[in-house]
Amino acid sequence: MCLGTSVNKEKIGNLMVYILKHQGIVFHTQLIKLLYLIDETAIKANGIPITWLDYKAWQFGPVAPETYYIKYKKSVFDSFISLYENNIGENKLLLFPKVDFDDSEFSDYEMDLIDEVLKEYGTKSPSQLVNVTHEKGSLWDLTRIQYGIDFTKTTKTDISLDFTRLIENDKLKLMKYREAEENMYFSKELQKHYS
Repeated sequence: MCLGTSVNKEKIGNLMVYILKHQGIVFHTQLIKLLYLIDETAIKANGIPITWLDYKAWQFGPVAPETYYIKYKKSVFDSFISLYENNIGENKLLLFPKVDFDDSEFSDYEMDLIDEVLKEYGTKSPSQLVNVTHEKGSLWDLTRIQYGIDFTKTTKTDISLDFTRLIENDKLKLMKYREAEENMYFSKELQKHYS
């Protein structure tokens, strides 16, 4: 289980609920990409992601495996969302919230940032969002090139996208990222200790 899921499960689950309620109709691929774009935008803006999900380089862009496995009803987020299989086009899985949104884990700043991302990307189709995350020079593209990933031979890798690459030239954001990451690991250890 990634750092984000082990420490931020409630926050991530509520973010999914917010996206689903905000957007209305959301396909599985859209949710995966919107979560990534929210984290990428947060990193670029202030050096700290919202979810701390561990995004892997997969054929159709960055994917946090925990969010992918929602489609098999084997996800740590099953208590937050349900899915419905439809026969409309290429995108067969629609997602719906199971619970009401709880904003208690989000700052006003985070909610504003989330709303900005949803305003910019929320109306894009799943394939358009895949294209956004595949753009030349994107973190997914840089990772694919760095590791020589050939997606004609594989569809999934265990290679994580390193968000610090987006802020490596900004010492303040990089410092904030490292401090927040350290706090996340500390929180994870506390949870293990008290579990």
